[in-house]
This record gives sequence, structure tokens and C-alpha cells, in this order.
Amino acid sequence: MKNLSNTKDQTKSEFLLAAGLVVIAIATRLLFNAIHFYNFNAVVATAIFAGAYLNRSRFGMLIPLIAIFASDVVLELLKPGAGFYDAPQMLVVYGSYVLALLIGKLYAPKPSLLRFISVTLGGSLTFFLVTNFGWWPFYTGLYPQSWEGLIQGYTMELPFYKTPLLSDLLFSAVLL
Repeated sequence: MKNLSNTKDQTKSEFLLAAGLVVIAIATRLLFNAIHFYNFNAVVATAIFAGAYLNRSRFGMLIPLIAIFASDVVLELLKPGAGFYDAPQMLVVYGSYVLALLIGKLYAPKPSLLRFISVTLGGSLTFFLVTNFGWWPFYTGLYPQSWEGLIQGYTMELPFYKTPLLSDLLFSAVLL
């Protein structure tokens, strides 16, 4: 009987932790968007944390997806077109958050400063590389669909990468 009670308590704790992470991700995304400081939020950091500490929980995988979807709903309600956008690009973005969660699984077995830096930079860099790669084949007007066009796209996006990188480092440091 005690084992069943412990399992229910653990499930409840995991649910509350997951819900808290979703709230943090949504709140930071909405707050920083409201003050026009775009791409500074805790969504990647919460995905990494969920991957590290909720990887056996059924709630872990849902954290970044619920957070990004819920904040997209609110952004769409506040300003149509700000939350939901092109479906193929949205799939790439949502998938990138799941990849950040999977990268977070590398942290928990043996937490260390090196692993913290590796998973945080890995999650952040993966998001940057995958989302910009996903943009390139769908939007031919910006860059040529060639190797040179892809490199040009990454190069042009580098100045915009500093904000999400800083937020990923900051929020991951707080959470991990």
C-alpha cells in the first residue's frame, strides 16, 4: 500500500513540476514578446530541464509542446499572425523543442559543469541550425536553394542568435 502512495505522490510531484515549467516557459515568452525583446524566453531551457529530470515521466515530452502551443494561442489572440504562422515552419520549430528535450537527457546521468554547457549549447545550437535549415527550403525568395544559399542564410541569421543563446544559458543555469 505504501508503494502505491509513493507512486501517486511521485506522479503528482512530476505533474506539478511539469506544470510549473510550462508556466515559466509561457510567461517568459509572453513577457519578453510584450516588451519587444523577441526570442528571449525559457522554452529551450525548460525542454532541456524536462529531458534531464522528467525523461521517465509521461509529462516530460509534453512540456515544450504545451508551452509553445499555449503561448502561440495567446500571441495569436493578442495579434493575429503573431502566434500561428506557416504550418511546415511551425512543425520544424516544435520539432526543434523536442530535440532540445532529447539533448537534455544527456545531462542527468552525471551532472557537471561541462555537461551543463554541452547540453545548453547543444539545445540552443540545434534549435538555431534546425529552424534556419527548415526555413531555407520553404521560402525560396530569401536565399537560393543551394549550398551557398544555405550558408548565406545561416550567416545572415547569426546576429539574431545572440539573444536566444543568452536566454538559453541564463534560464538553463537557473533551472539546472
